[in-house]
Amino acid sequence: MRPYVLRVRLRGSDFEFGSEPEQAVAYTKCIREMRRFLVEKHRIPAIAAERAILKSLEAAFDFQLAHLRYRFLKMTEVQSHTTLDQLIRNLREIRNAIALLPPNSKGELNKRVGIIDQAQFDSETFMEIVETIRATLPQIGPRRLADNIMSLIHPELGEDRRSSIIDEWEAMPATTRVKVEGMVEPARSLVCWLDNIADLLEQERPVRRPGAPRSISQVFVSRIATIWRTLGRTPGLAYNVFLHPANDDRIGRGGHTEGLFQRYCRAALTAVGDSTKISARQVLNYRRSMVAQ
Repeated sequence: MRPYVLRVRLRGSDFEFGSEPEQAVAYTKCIREMRRFLVEKHRIPAIAAERAILKSLEAAFDFQLAHLRYRFLKMTEVQSHTTLDQLIRNLREIRNAIALLPPNSKGELNKRVGIIDQAQFDSETFMEIVETIRATLPQIGPRRLADNIMSLIHPELGEDRRSSIIDEWEAMPATTRVKVEGMVEPARSLVCWLDNIADLLEQERPVRRPGAPRSISQVFVSRIATIWRTLGRTPGLAYNVFLHPANDDRIGRGGHTEGLFQRYCRAALTAVGDSTKISARQVLNYRRSMVAQ
């Protein structure tokens, strides 16, 4: 399922959470508890409560998939950055190998790949240039230098296999590729053109954003809070004035405790088989974000 998690739009209705007896009991218990919070405690009409519960279960299911989606995206990001590094190294190696060719061989290559002096550049142009270099190498010499360039452009033998440079070009971060395609300038020399491409790729390398990503749990809390607000309820924590009783060393004081909203969130997650706990800090963070707005 992991390779398709970003391609398929799955919803809670696509799965049977009560397929096992124990899961069915837990699911029924959680739904009953969520309904009690809304209908009995907050006097929400039954029809509106049922709609809210369905939306809450969908949010809980999305929360489960969010972990999988996040790991998949991070893995893809790391792979694309590694591919970009490899592409830059390969382009520079090819540039250095071409620079060793005698003038007449370099002139023949420049003549064949004349499209490098055109103003428009895109991925199709890059692929065409690489394939043109590959087709020209068997016709120039010295043979040893030409074979060396061929081994860099096409390390894997086989006519049906396209150059690994093209694969790397397509697999690097899309943002970098789009920026570079719009910045490439015409060149009369293949060596200068390769230099320019490698320098631009290095220049437009993605920079990792500072700070930690937004908490996935916080996103879930915000979705459930939005559902509650549409029902006219204010999500938050309960307050117990006797939470910290007085003793000989201190004066008694109250404090925030787990309220219906926090318990409702936990019930929604438990209904879909998730044991994640929503902390009081996450609820307070949501409250602060709403005040800041």
